[in-house]
Amino acid sequence: MESKHASSDGLDTTYDSGPDAVARTDPAWIALVEEIRQAVAQAQPAASHAAQALAWRWIRSLTLMTPHDSTLAFELLRMQLGELPAPQVAGMTAAMLAWIEEAFIHARCAVFAKYLSAAQAEEVRRRQLAPKNRRAKPELITELRAHMEAGTDVRAAPVQAMVERWQQLFRESFCGDDAVLEACVRGALMREPDLFLGIGFDEATLAYLHKARMVGNDFTPAAAGPKPSALTVAIQRAAHQLLDRPLVLDDPLALALLGEGEQQALRENLEKFRQPVSLGMRSSLVVRSRLADDVWGEALERGVRQYVVLGAGLDTTAYRHPDAPGRVFEVDLPATQEWKRARLQEAGLAAPQSLRFVPVDFERIGLAEGLARSGFDPSAPAHFSWLGVTMYLDEDAVTETLRFIANCAKGSAVLFEYAVPLSSLPPIMRIAMEQITAQFAERGEPWKSFFEPAALTETLTKLGFSGSMSWTASELNERYLANRADGLKLGAPPTRLVLATV
Repeated sequence: MESKHASSDGLDTTYDSGPDAVARTDPAWIALVEEIRQAVAQAQPAASHAAQALAWRWIRSLTLMTPHDSTLAFELLRMQLGELPAPQVAGMTAAMLAWIEEAFIHARCAVFAKYLSAAQAEEVRRRQLAPKNRRAKPELITELRAHMEAGTDVRAAPVQAMVERWQQLFRESFCGDDAVLEACVRGALMREPDLFLGIGFDEATLAYLHKARMVGNDFTPAAAGPKPSALTVAIQRAAHQLLDRPLVLDDPLALALLGEGEQQALRENLEKFRQPVSLGMRSSLVVRSRLADDVWGEALERGVRQYVVLGAGLDTTAYRHPDAPGRVFEVDLPATQEWKRARLQEAGLAAPQSLRFVPVDFERIGLAEGLARSGFDPSAPAHFSWLGVTMYLDEDAVTETLRFIANCAKGSAVLFEYAVPLSSLPPIMRIAMEQITAQFAERGEPWKSFFEPAALTETLTKLGFSGSMSWTASELNERYLANRADGLKLGAPPTRLVLATV
């Protein structure tokens, strides 16, 4: 019977006895099938906690039985439903399959519920249980996997058509047109690897789908100047001014700094900035900038009068706060600063009196030397902001810069962003970041350094910082992105923010 529904290669893997393999003759599997039979006979509610626990055990065993081959699992499931003798041979009737499938949906919805309000959780459950959504997903994933195995280019029309179908199915299955609910669901998917069990996705298929979704959604123009990442950040800040309300970061200069050509391109393609990938990126960028503003404001209240923006790019902080007391030092590569000053001149934006440009190559010229040339007072406390930079530097360069700050005057501090090892991220975020960082590398900006949070805290102490603090995504969402209707929300970001004090 199986040979009519599954390839010989697939059947070979099913019966292959690997270290974690589960066979249909395994006593534990036979006992599990019997538990399902009894639950159905006793009319146990599929939504009960006992049914959900049974469903998780079933899907994990089924995954091991078909060595993580979702296509084979679907083929064998169709056999169960399509061959009359199958229930007698394998022990699973159509009623039992329907019951355990419904129990598994309730089990997955219980995981989603940890990230949703009661009303949101009920909406997701209703959509997940809809028969048309339950039927469509396996067939679509199997078709997508077939294209992947055939080597179909992700830009090909059939694959792009499937991406559109997948997006539509995702919304029908979870959130409809509710952008806030969609952001919450995607956040749960980023944090909970178990949500990918039993739905047909393996990592290769996920990577293929994400790569296909990225086609046409590149946010950096080809002519991005000497620092593509800086222009990407500036475009997202400008998109925030046009799309998102209320503003997290009020930056009236963001659009002007882009120039007429990029402004027009942004306005003509606003729809792509409403896509989940763009929303996730923009959420992180505007939150980190707003946090930097707030932390600097707290430093000003303590009497700190030196603010150093490391790797400033197209940052507008000094222009948005021209009357702030003290001096602002913008530190960046010489070519980047020349590029920025040309853009400012084109936009008719004059630098405030408080601003000092400090050309420094972090890996060649000492930060102390560059700052000293620009009037930095090493005997007075300073506040440093270092966002979106450390991942592009060698670890030694990051450590030496932190060492310099740790030796600054008492009362100094640095708010900085670092990347965690991609291997530590949940699968869906890791896959996305592997592809995104590969694009950065192609443009000449590879990510070079990654830090484990606990090890970094220890390093900061050894360097001489008196203390440090960080924020979870949940804390930042509550602080800056609560009660929004536009979908801005931090999921499982690949970077962390730390405030280290001297």
